[in-house]
Amino acid sequence: MDISCIVCIKNRDKIPTEKFFYSLKNQIIGCQIVIVDYGGDKINRKWQSELFKGRNITYIEVDNNVEIFNKCRALNIGIKQSFTPYIVSVDIDCIYSPNFTLNVLNTLKNKNCVVLSQKIDLDKNNNEINLHELSASGSCIGLKKEWLEKVHGYDEFYTYWGREDNDLVDRAKQDSLDEFWITDKVKIWHQWHNPSSQQTIDSNSEYYDKPNKPLIRNSDGWGKL
Repeated sequence: MDISCIVCIKNRDKIPTEKFFYSLKNQIIGCQIVIVDYGGDKINRKWQSELFKGRNITYIEVDNNVEIFNKCRALNIGIKQSFTPYIVSVDIDCIYSPNFTLNVLNTLKNKNCVVLSQKIDLDKNNNEINLHELSASGSCIGLKKEWLEKVHGYDEFYTYWGREDNDLVDRAKQDSLDEFWITDKVKIWHQWHNPSSQQTIDSNSEYYDKPNKPLIRNSDGWGKL
């Protein structure tokens, strides 16, 4: 097994989560699935612990009753807990075509790159309604684990979500990795859900726009539980 799929979750609905999970379990090639519950409640963790069990599945519960939600820290914990040379971050709200991990892995093995793919929005009735523009997306960012460890993973200054994926891709390109899109080879469907909180999007965007940020972020203790 050469690739891990890393995802964070907090109090998501059960049925869309099941669709996400089984789309990864049914990949053409197997992957380590690392799921980090970052501050979820006991009710959700009860059914998740039943759903997220089995071979090559790592389910991590992180208690977080005070600290603001931090997707980047959750993903960094997942990166640290992975045991494969290649990693792709995925989105708990998405469904992945069966050839997803195969194409991410083959691309990473053959190119010095960061792998990306577009996603297709679904409406409440699961009809395709919108293809996202080509831009960095948390639904698929594939990289070598060695490189992620070198740069200390996602920048944990970004809280909630927003701009953290663009930031990571920018750093990859800054370090001479190519941006490679596999949209023509795989499909990713983004399931409808109520809007998620973006209460820190302004501060995230302000930080993202600051020039001359270093390649390496976070402290040496990044990603530790």
